[in-house]
Amino acid sequence: MVQIYNKVYRLKKAAEVAKDMPLPAGQELEIVMDVVYVNGHMVPPAMQELFYKWITGNPTLFDDVTKKW
Repeated sequence: MVQIYNKVYRLKKAAEVAKDMPLPAGQELEIVMDVVYVNGHMVPPAMQELFYKWITGNPTLFDDVTKKW
């Protein structure tokens, strides 16, 4: 069952998803139908769970910038 249908998150400050995997402040990450995208590109399948859990487990690192149409 899909948990997140459409959300856009912007990093408040630089952070690391994992060791040697930095993301700059202002980086936007999208989750669409539980699939994570960075810069409009899908995160590789083997890294989806890592990114998804990192984003959802650290809400204070992000601003929700999802557009409401």
